[in-house]
Amino acid sequence: MERWTFLIIAGPDGAPVEVRVFLRVGDDEARWPSAQIAMDGRGVAVDATAHDFEAPEWKVAQLLAAAGGQAVVDRVKDQLRAAARV
Repeated sequence: MERWTFLIIAGPDGAPVEVRVFLRVGDDEARWPSAQIAMDGRGVAVDATAHDFEAPEWKVAQLLAAAGGQAVVDRVKDQLRAAARV
């Protein structure tokens, strides 16, 4: 069973600007594959910016609707699955 974490990072105005995604595999959090995406669907560098809240996958897809929604989420999940196999 896959375990995913979606953390929403807000900008100064409180609106979501990025989503940090983790595929939680194993016990060592430092080894979990991760990605970060902007609201326009493009990948950005994973950073340590504090997140504002954790969201379910359906909410992330909703927030990314203008960029492709669930298709963007699925693309990121596929990338992290591939990284976990390495």
